[in-house]
Amino acid sequence: MDYLPLVFNILLLLFWVRLWSAPDREFYFNPFLSGTVRMTDSALAFLRPVLNLPDRGAALLVILFVVAFKTVVLGRLNVPWTLSFGIDFLFAPAATATATPWKMQFLYSMFHFASFLFKFWCVCLIVKFITPSQHPTRASEALDFFARPFSFLPLLLQPVVLAVLHVALAFAVTRTGVLNMTNPLTQETKLIAVSPFLSGPLFAQLLKTGWLAALSMADGFALLIRALFVLIIGNLAAAVFQVQSLLIICNEGVELLMGRFARNRAMAGMGLDFTPLIFFFVVDMVYRGICLGLENLINSPFFN
Repeated sequence: MDYLPLVFNILLLLFWVRLWSAPDREFYFNPFLSGTVRMTDSALAFLRPVLNLPDRGAALLVILFVVAFKTVVLGRLNVPWTLSFGIDFLFAPAATATATPWKMQFLYSMFHFASFLFKFWCVCLIVKFITPSQHPTRASEALDFFARPFSFLPLLLQPVVLAVLHVALAFAVTRTGVLNMTNPLTQETKLIAVSPFLSGPLFAQLLKTGWLAALSMADGFALLIRALFVLIIGNLAAAVFQVQSLLIICNEGVELLMGRFARNRAMAGMGLDFTPLIFFFVVDMVYRGICLGLENLINSPFFN
């Protein structure tokens, strides 16, 4: 049920962005935005007479409710609360002899959304770095909108802010959870009795926590790969069933994520375009290479 936390996180993102936008003072002619803005506005309009709060206050309460609801639902379904860093590092909330306390599950539910949000912002930064300077497209405008308030920052300041946020997340997770390591051959996980982030000299602990934060930032490539895969599949499905609107959305989404590496559709003609698949595998190899290097640094006995 890995898709359930993702669905909840996307829903939380929609209301999170609502905290940083004012639809009464903004006009959305972008089809990528109009549907989601109407959905959140309809939900808040329904709750306004009940909560008697301004829209942003209502959106904040909705976020807290969705986090709590996600915690209860996933807890009842016995979905494990794990937070992944890279490929091999998994953290879970510390459990008592009988079960994981609800307050720890709620905390990790918040961590889960924060991790998703920070990785999404990493995708936005990656896209900006690989996109040539040109007039914004509908897809890029939508990406900037959903990345608020991060997209409000100057471009040169964004990597610094991301690094600080990921370090804070890594520090909080390593101090509140237990570490599980994944065996790359069997894909089985095992509990690590002595965490490398809590043992050894203080300098080594902080250094490894910083590398774990870098690993978390690299997970932005994994999220980009997943989004690109979904858009490629959606593109194929839209072409087969002749859904023109979905085809346009998927095409523009693929071009957005690929940036300068996307082929010009006018030059590509009607032939098959394997560029997205090549880009997919290249980014996947880059991501795995970064993860391998950082994980080797964390596990290196030299820094113990």
